[in-house]
Parts: sequence; C-alpha cells; structure tokens
Amino acid sequence: MKLILIIFALMFLVFFGLTVYFFFITFVKMRIPDLEDVYNKDNEVFKEYVETFKTGVDFINNSPHYWVYTLSFDGLKLAARYYDIKSDKTIILFHGYRSLPARDFSYSVKMYSELGYNVLLCEQRAHGRSEGRLISFGINESKDVYSWVTFISEKYKCKKIALCGISMGATTVLLSLRKSLRSEVKCVIADCGFTSPEEIIRIVGKKAFNLNAKIFLPFLNFYCKILGNFSIKGVSTVDIIKKTKMPVLLIHGEADSFVPCYMSKEVYNAAENGNVKLITVKDANHGMSGLVDKKNVYCGVKMFLRENVV
Repeated sequence: MKLILIIFALMFLVFFGLTVYFFFITFVKMRIPDLEDVYNKDNEVFKEYVETFKTGVDFINNSPHYWVYTLSFDGLKLAARYYDIKSDKTIILFHGYRSLPARDFSYSVKMYSELGYNVLLCEQRAHGRSEGRLISFGINESKDVYSWVTFISEKYKCKKIALCGISMGATTVLLSLRKSLRSEVKCVIADCGFTSPEEIIRIVGKKAFNLNAKIFLPFLNFYCKILGNFSIKGVSTVDIIKKTKMPVLLIHGEADSFVPCYMSKEVYNAAENGNVKLITVKDANHGMSGLVDKKNVYCGVKMFLRENVV
C-alpha cells in the first residue's frame, strides 16, 4: 500500500511539474531575440524575401515617428510607435505571439503610409517596451485594443480608425469585437489568426511535443485564472463573428504550418451579416501572405479600406 501511494505521489509530482513547465513556456514573458535581424535563425522563413524584409525594417526604424504610451485596463504601461503623417485616418497594428511589430509588419507599414494612413505600431503586453508578465493569447490583449483606440481618438482627434493584426494580433482584434468599439473604428483586418486559445494550444502542443494538450488545458486555465485573472476557456472568434456587423477582412496562407488556414475559413463561414471577406494565398506559410502574393493581398487590402474607411 505504501509503495502504491509513493508511486501515485511521484506521478502527481511529475504531472504537476509538466503543467507548470507548459504554463511557463506558453504564457510567461520571455526574452525575445533580435527579430529585426533578417539573418536571425528565427527569421529563416523570410530568407526568400531578404531585401523586402530589410527595406521594410529600415523604413520602420528610420521614418519619422515617436514613442507613445497608454495604460491598460489593469494598469500596465503599453508602448507603441506612432507614424503621424497628419492624416484623418489611422491604422492600429497588433503583432503576433512572442514577436515584435517591426518583424511582423516589415512589409506593410510603408504600404499603409502610402495609402494615406497614420500608423500606430503597438507592442503587445509582455512584449518589447510594454509592461506585463503574461501573454493571454488575445484575451487581455483585446481589451488593450480599447485603450489604444481611446488614446488615438482622444489625443489625436482621429475620426477614422482601422484595426489590423497578424497571428495572435489577428485574434486580438477579432476578440475586441466582443463589445461595441468606438464609432471611430470602421473596419478590422485579421491575418492568419487562430479561432481560440484552447484550439491553438492543443494544435501546437501536438506538433511540438506530440502530446494531447487537452489533458493539460484545465490545469493551464487554472494557473491563468490564479496568476493572470483571465480564462482561456469559452472564447472563440467563430462565436464573435456571428454577432458583429463590423466589416472584417480575413487573410490566411493556405500552407500555414502554425495556424491552420481552416481557422480563418471557419470564421468566414460563421459570418451571418455579409460583412466578412476572405483572401487565401496558395503556398503562403504563417504570416507570409503579403509577401508570397503581394499584388493580390495589397489590392484586396486597399479595396477593403477604401470601401470602409470613408
């Protein structure tokens, strides 16, 4: 009997240790490498587009801009770079999981500027200069969207705002549609977002560790509630899109190996108000649609903005 108890105790300790380990590598802020360096091993996906990447990062770093800050709903200092071309239109950009905006939007900041938009290039909570210790897969980040929209509307009197996100940033802007946004927000662009935190954690857990993440999800969610005051359960962009009338443009690479393309298709198919458009790009991996098929993606984005930001 004693031996059995010892075995169960050891099994519990191992399982507990694994859940804590998975929580830390999944949700806790870590040091991010120099993602503005195209030759960094984490940027290998950009190897065919070196010049475009470098040109875009140079534009982001060298174009006139200044740092701006706002407070989140839970008191964190959030940071962003603001490119003010004195337009009446502003686009607010939200980058992906464990990434940085100069990397994720290296090929699009200049495009938006040329389309006549001021650009607010946000660093999400627990990334870059923004405060925070936990990444919540778009849940608390979506509340930060409200803070930035209020900031840009009130401080710069901007009356026409578009929201755009890539990867986790795409889920961030879609989840912000859970409640009514200010009237200044005219449309949303979501590039390769996932449908829910639970689903993407399950998929990545299977790919990265060959584990059934469903076993760990209740425990991970418990830690999220205790340490971060948020829950990863019951949140889905598929459910949210059914209720919103906000114009939404979905973009996704059909060869996405991180966030499956079917996720954006699920969101698109769930829309009931005729307000959602979808662009998919053959052979494009995660976040690469605008590089692989620049012409069609650029034209699609340009037309979408012209139709809705008026």
